[in-house]
Amino acid sequence: MKSINIQYQTDLVFGSPASEHKFLLRILPRSDDRQRIVSLSWQIEPQGVLWRTHDGFGNEALAGYIDPPHDKFCFGMSAMAEISDKPYTLCPEPERTLIYPSALTQPQSGLSDFYKQLDATAPPPDEPLRRIEHFSRAVHSRMNYERGHTDNFTTAEEALSVGSGVCQDYAHILLALLRLDKVPVRYGAGLASDYGETHAWVEAWTDGKFYGIDPTRDKFTDEGYVALSRGRDFKDCSVERGIYKGACKGTQTITLSMEIAEES
Repeated sequence: MKSINIQYQTDLVFGSPASEHKFLLRILPRSDDRQRIVSLSWQIEPQGVLWRTHDGFGNEALAGYIDPPHDKFCFGMSAMAEISDKPYTLCPEPERTLIYPSALTQPQSGLSDFYKQLDATAPPPDEPLRRIEHFSRAVHSRMNYERGHTDNFTTAEEALSVGSGVCQDYAHILLALLRLDKVPVRYGAGLASDYGETHAWVEAWTDGKFYGIDPTRDKFTDEGYVALSRGRDFKDCSVERGIYKGACKGTQTITLSMEIAEES
């Protein structure tokens, strides 16, 4: 068990004022058997109407709106968490929807051929956990981590075709492969201690547990990972969603600090 002090902040600066701004923020980590949230606070600027809620996947969220014109939107959270060294999360039997493709993980010929090629040229192990690791390593080897080639709407099929992307693309491809392999899997979104911003990984169900595995880094999740939300793919887990009135393109800055204490 390790203690982690978390400071997370996102600053959006608009080129011209926005108004009638409605938003949903998934920035509140929940306690489970792997992570215990000891303390939690959040801050949003400018102030507006705000309430705490849950989405359809049980993720905690902050929903609200800001009517007056504003040229910036800043939100963040501070937390103290205790993280177990166990790389899995105990929970009830997963929903059957997690075994079926989602909008961003629907396999077409490229993903199907990649899955068949892996099965033919380097047969995955029979042991479930090693099999999951095998597919994750294949995604890590196939992809190059590069920004600017994909966006939030890029599907797993498209990312595989490009051959490069970011953590959400790696996660989407692994989700697609494991669902082809009949493994219930979910998208995990949150923070990683040496990543510097929000991160994405996969949680695969086997032997009565969800095991977190990170194809971007080619490793199982450890004490440096704090989950903020889980769902079928990125669309279910985005940190911030919103609509507002105004033609106000702007810039976004994310700062993250995670100080890990010695094991207790």
